[in-house]
Amino acid sequence: MPLVCLVQHGKSYPEAVDPERSLTPEGAEEARRVAAALARAGVRIAAIYHSGKKRARQTAEIFAEALRPAKVEEAQGLSPNDDPAPWAQRINAMAEDAMIVGHLPHLARLAALLLGADVVEFRYSAALCLAGPPWRIKWYLTPELA
Repeated sequence: MPLVCLVQHGKSYPEAVDPERSLTPEGAEEARRVAAALARAGVRIAAIYHSGKKRARQTAEIFAEALRPAKVEEAQGLSPNDDPAPWAQRINAMAEDAMIVGHLPHLARLAALLLGADVVEFRYSAALCLAGPPWRIKWYLTPELA
């Protein structure tokens, strides 16, 4: 039964301060804590997919350092306002464990599609792991718990 981990990017600078919205030092540190906790727990994933936005790429790179997936790649359809249905279909067809690093509201809508209900309140750098299909919440790790 494959696992999919949905991760909201780490805290980033406002656009007025940094037009590319890079991770703040706090955002990078929170992502490192969660990634390290996942590695200590033995989480293994084959791939990390992230949006083309800098904050998602930086978060994906931090998780990749800890989890060592076979591939880390930018993927289409993971921007904040993209339709989550194509990714729900793709996830349902996955045979390998994967991580998706993205944004709200996309991640919340994707989780709701997979779970059949809007039951998760995403947080910066938090990781939601689903097992399935049928998809169910396996665990949810926030920076405060990592």
